[in-house]
Amino acid sequence: MCGPQLERASPLAHLAPFALALALAWACVACGKSAPPAAPAGPAAGEAKPAGEAAAAAAAATATAAPTEPAAAPVKVLLWHAYRDDERKALDALVKSWNDRNPAIVLEALAVPYDALIDKVQVAIPRGNGPDLVIIAHDKIGTWARDGLIAPLGEFATPERLKRFLPATVRPLVFERAPYGLPLAFKSTVLFYNKKLVPQPPTSMAELVAAAKPHLDAKEGKFGLAFDAADLYAFAAFLHAYGGRAVSEDGRSLTIDTPESRAAIEAVRKLHADGIVPKGVTGFIVTAMFNDSKAPFVINGPWFLSEIDPAIDYGVAILPTADNGKPLQPYLGSEAVLISAHTKQRAAALTVMDYLAGDEAALTRMRLGKQLVANVKAYENPEFATSPVVKVFRAQSEVTVPMANSVEAGVVWSPFSGALRRAIFGDQAAADALAQAAKEAAAALATMKK
Repeated sequence: MCGPQLERASPLAHLAPFALALALAWACVACGKSAPPAAPAGPAAGEAKPAGEAAAAAAAATATAAPTEPAAAPVKVLLWHAYRDDERKALDALVKSWNDRNPAIVLEALAVPYDALIDKVQVAIPRGNGPDLVIIAHDKIGTWARDGLIAPLGEFATPERLKRFLPATVRPLVFERAPYGLPLAFKSTVLFYNKKLVPQPPTSMAELVAAAKPHLDAKEGKFGLAFDAADLYAFAAFLHAYGGRAVSEDGRSLTIDTPESRAAIEAVRKLHADGIVPKGVTGFIVTAMFNDSKAPFVINGPWFLSEIDPAIDYGVAILPTADNGKPLQPYLGSEAVLISAHTKQRAAALTVMDYLAGDEAALTRMRLGKQLVANVKAYENPEFATSPVVKVFRAQSEVTVPMANSVEAGVVWSPFSGALRRAIFGDQAAADALAQAAKEAAAALATMKK
């Protein structure tokens, strides 16, 4: 999955496996792998039964054999997801473990490509033939709740249940004061650096620029910091550092055209003008530049780990501070399991949801799926406590801004990104570009609300 985009393709569509490179970061896990967690099950063979049950069993054994009613058919819970590779293998292991131990509730998982998953859910659920559960990035919650596709958790979302997770992964799942799912994993961007070119990571943008300058050569295609500056998802770290937001904190108002947004654009425009940031680089080009040692620094997410050439000696670090002294704060996305508003098996589906998001299941998803899980206890496990990659992403998660999940938030991506292209890499003034973007987003929102 690539290029974070909302509506066109969700900014959290990067919920893909980390593959080989991240596997190295989890090298300490290889010696401590364990079987998938046991799902809840009934009494084991030979286990003592309660007195009432024992008496009933004895009476049945001495009674004349009589016709028995057929056993009740198992309840089926259908789960849709977009996992691939290692993430899918981890989920498949959890599904198998559940079904081996819970014959009364059969869990069936269907993998669907991410973009197709969104369309499929929106078409199938209202017709009554969609999934009972769906794993998806949290940014769809507002729209899907408004459209009656998903249901809030209600009393199921107890404080005891929610405190198992990192708070930053729970907050994005709340819409109109109601939690709509349990978190599985999170994503944000961090700073990657080439240790051969820059042995130590910078703590400020001034240090980053100073460390990058010896490696600049525009004719050779060498720059200091590679990231898709004209994409709102990647640019957001600068936007938030300067106090800007694409939407208000409650997600209900568009806040595109502000002095803070203009200041963030001017800061990145200067980086481009000084030859630090290249023009118009997307995911594939960013990867190529880092692997070819044409950019000592990259701002990217955990999906980037699987794209790094094994020959590159790289490090990861928390994003540095901006020139105003404020930390760069990227978006945080929470991947969650949500329940259909049309499910006919709500109780069974919630039981499965709790299992998939449980602490033991999280260890399986972390070990086999290489996920940055939402569960607090997973980070207390010795297997992961010493991983530099895990530690950095965990630390960065505390210096982020959760993406809004409102309907309003869904309309800002394309207009805002267009403004960034015109103002950072083009000739349009930041104020004019943002004013145009605000009008475009407002028009799109008005159309959606008709």
